[in-house]
Amino acid sequence: MRNYIIQMSLLMIVFLGNAQLKPEDKLGVWYDLGGNHRISNSSSITTYIQLWTYEIDDKFNFFLLKMGYNYNLNSKLKATVYLAYSDFDGNINMSVPHNYERRITEQILYTHKLGKIPLDHRFRIEHRFFKKSNTNLNVARLRYRIGSTFNLNKTFFVRIDEELLFTPKLTNTPENRFYTGLGIKLSKSHNVQLGYMNRTTSNREQLHRLQIGLFFKTDLTKI
Repeated sequence: MRNYIIQMSLLMIVFLGNAQLKPEDKLGVWYDLGGNHRISNSSSITTYIQLWTYEIDDKFNFFLLKMGYNYNLNSKLKATVYLAYSDFDGNINMSVPHNYERRITEQILYTHKLGKIPLDHRFRIEHRFFKKSNTNLNVARLRYRIGSTFNLNKTFFVRIDEELLFTPKLTNTPENRFYTGLGIKLSKSHNVQLGYMNRTTSNREQLHRLQIGLFFKTDLTKI
């Protein structure tokens, strides 16, 4: 009887362990809403909202609210400063205390052509201030993204990019994000993007994510 109980206990442990949801086993979604609002010939304001879910229609993962000021140094070079706030749930299986973050970001965007191929390079330094329960943590994260946008015709375009994210204080392994998507120009100032992102975390998890985004532009100088 004792051996039977031990065997059943071991089977239950194995079953419960396998029953735990893993982020890499789920197809999650990133929802994006981004706006660019021109305020002069050389400057604009960016507004951005992002929501991540561990599954297509369930299990909250991450929420980001961001606003930035952009200044065009010339036709190829743009500098940006962002302020952001985020709410992060790092566990797919249970409700745990969330990480809340305040973020200051400096960014440079450089665009050019390699032959006929348009390329853009984005360099970011993020100063991140975390709060979880009664614990505070401040870290800096470095990011570099290279990407390209190809127009298929007047309506459709393809976006491809890859980004490395590195937080020296927390890990020796950078995170990698590869994205490809189809864009649809709804008008001169509105487009929708439907894409796929493969995210390799610093823990070497392979996350597969759909991306659904709406992006728009406004010209406040005409108001």
